[in-house]
Amino acid sequence: MEINNKGLYVFKDNDYKPYEIPQGKVIMCGVPGAFTPGCTNKHLPGYVNNLEKLDCKVIFVAVNDPSVMDAWNNIHGHKDIDAVADPLAVFSKSIGKDVDYGESMGIRCKRFAILLQDGKFIKEFENPFVEGVLNDT
Repeated sequence: MEINNKGLYVFKDNDYKPYEIPQGKVIMCGVPGAFTPGCTNKHLPGYVNNLEKLDCKVIFVAVNDPSVMDAWNNIHGHKDIDAVADPLAVFSKSIGKDVDYGESMGIRCKRFAILLQDGKFIKEFENPFVEGVLNDT
């Protein structure tokens, strides 16, 4: 199954631009939100600290705006990780990874990690944190 990039945006050159999923081996991680405790303190740093072991492109996706994702990655991430916005949850819904938290937070992305090869879905990792990905690749 090919993964569609519809709804994904990045902050680049001081503007919002559609995001193109890169070719090659990619691990895409979905998180409920930038700057949330679990995403900021555990999920993203795990990948930052293991980029060499992963030996592939890493993408983080959340239902935030592109500016927020860019700031989150600049503060807590790494220049070799793409922090991608799904501001209207279009992408999250298209792959069945949306969750409705109601009035408190609205529609968000579920936490996930998937392996892509040349834009095609290869597999989903049971444990989306870096330990689970490293143990299952």
